[in-house]
Amino acid sequence: MNNINLELLSQVIGHYPLQGTISEASPCVNGHINDTYRINLRPTSGPNHELILQRINDHVFVEPEKVMHNIQEIAAHLRQKDSSYDCDIISFIHTKTGRNYAVVNDQYWRLCHYVPNSITYDFVEDSSLLYSAGYAFGQFQSILADLPMDQLHETIPDFHNTRKRLDAFFAMVDKDPHGRVNDVQEDIAFFAEHRELACQLTNMQEAWILPLRVTHNDTKYNNILMHETTGEPLCVIDLDTVMPGLPAHDFGDAIRFAANTAVEDEPDLSKVGLNMDNYREFTRGFLKACSGFLTDKEIETMALGAITITIELASRFLADHIDGDNYFKIHRPNHNLERARCQVALAKDMLAKYDQMQQIVMESAQV
Repeated sequence: MNNINLELLSQVIGHYPLQGTISEASPCVNGHINDTYRINLRPTSGPNHELILQRINDHVFVEPEKVMHNIQEIAAHLRQKDSSYDCDIISFIHTKTGRNYAVVNDQYWRLCHYVPNSITYDFVEDSSLLYSAGYAFGQFQSILADLPMDQLHETIPDFHNTRKRLDAFFAMVDKDPHGRVNDVQEDIAFFAEHRELACQLTNMQEAWILPLRVTHNDTKYNNILMHETTGEPLCVIDLDTVMPGLPAHDFGDAIRFAANTAVEDEPDLSKVGLNMDNYREFTRGFLKACSGFLTDKEIETMALGAITITIELASRFLADHIDGDNYFKIHRPNHNLERARCQVALAKDMLAKYDQMQQIVMESAQV
């Protein structure tokens, strides 16, 4: 099974009230952070159970209990509302002791049912799918709008504090632990030029011009399970970073990923840009689902959110490249550098199209 430690996975499964043996296990490789496996559990009788088993990366999430506490609070909040939604939110199976995670060899694991007939996309060619994706992430905001934020932990402090992210980036540039800075001077100059612009949302939140809300904070298109035939959204997944944040960040991160004309690590920068059809459809869906609770100022900053998050993530990719690739998983040499340059190219195109982006936001908010 591709060097998978089947004994360890079986030991983890043993913490759950499930009967059977693992007949098949395969890694899911599209995530940057956690280790994820699709498991086929064969019971002594009856149909097999298809499951998703995931090890939480405790280097990134240094207090995994807080991550799982947040997810438990979200699940409880949804049960209290007793409502059905177009798009579900993933929840995890409880262990024999009643927790939504298991600890094996000081590693934190969680288990959920595989969602049948589902598929995720890393790249979207059909812009009509983006309306559904926008609606799903907007509905996520709407569902949790009345969840008290004091019930949630900050799983990664200052996760979208762009000022601190850029401060950390320039500190890494000064440190240059692997002698890579000299080869990326032009890239570094971009962040110096746009540092003030990228910090505007952080400044507005700290001045309480923008309110904090419960946000997903990792709204990549592949964090929605879509129906493989109809293209309808089935479930929002990957809730590790759910915590207080800005809706503009969620909107912006989704645009950065799903409205790019290329994948997020495309090395050929001539292919990279903002797909305005995708942008328009996602914006329409997102603001439709968010109708009624966003302030005018929040709506006005959506387009800026897309630029901000793209610059922020580009700085994180480049900082990790300079630091020797310790945070994001890489699959080839200079992978983080390619990711960073792809995001910079996208940010430049967004800056050129900002007025159009803003116009689409305002038109969509009035529908």
